[in-house]
Amino acid sequence: MADVADRVALGYLLDFYGPLLTAHRRELVRLYCEEDLSLSEIAEQMSITRQGVSDAIRKARAQLEGYEEKLGLVARYVAINRQARACMAALDALGAGDGGAMTAARQALENILQIER
Repeated sequence: MADVADRVALGYLLDFYGPLLTAHRRELVRLYCEEDLSLSEIAEQMSITRQGVSDAIRKARAQLEGYEEKLGLVARYVAINRQARACMAALDALGAGDGGAMTAARQALENILQIER
């Protein structure tokens, strides 16, 4: 689980489905992903064993992945974001062209991309 890509993926799942976890599990995963604490640091902070932290994070990950399998919100978000960026790049490649339509299209895409921030 120490891989950065795994933590980022778990962070996305937490962002979308975190409220569906218990408060305790949500906090453990938050400390692991967002605060980048080690299992030992989390265990010390939460007054539980390192193994307890590991088990809780593993179970939370499985629960979050189950939600993603059923709902697909993270995959949908990533796909929409990727396509919006591709559209923005295509508009940039076209240049000025029809100023009004291009400006409106660019603004709409910028609005979509702002949702993630």
